[in-house]
Amino acid sequence: MPETRREFVPPFAELLDRMTVDQIKEVTFPDSKASVCDEMEKIFVDVDALLGERDIALSSTLLAAVIALAQINLHIWNLKDDMQEDEEAYDDKLRLAHQLNGVRNQLKNLLMEELGDTDKSAVRTNFNTDGLEGWELLVLKRLQKT
Repeated sequence: MPETRREFVPPFAELLDRMTVDQIKEVTFPDSKASVCDEMEKIFVDVDALLGERDIALSSTLLAAVIALAQINLHIWNLKDDMQEDEEAYDDKLRLAHQLNGVRNQLKNLLMEELGDTDKSAVRTNFNTDGLEGWELLVLKRLQKT
């Protein structure tokens, strides 16, 4: 298969993360939909190219990791909106957003490993979830076993 020219250079996991954020923006900000969709089209090209180049087979675990990443991103997005509306709960929501970002970074690190990203400088070191309860994800356990 001929190599496709990539539009972006970040690791595969970062592209998937960006795609989930863009999909939130596509729904949340209809006035920006055209530019967001333009970026997503470029990301789609890169994702398809990487899937082909690396001969990555989709699996239930890989799909679950991307779905979990999208859900975590949406939850963090909503928490940031909520922080603006409820000043009394600002600190608690900020703490939860930071803890969930730790889960997000764990997912991205494991996706990088699973998808063959070798750039060690892209590994996220902020994956602290101290005090976070109820957010243990099966997909993280599955990815850590492989």
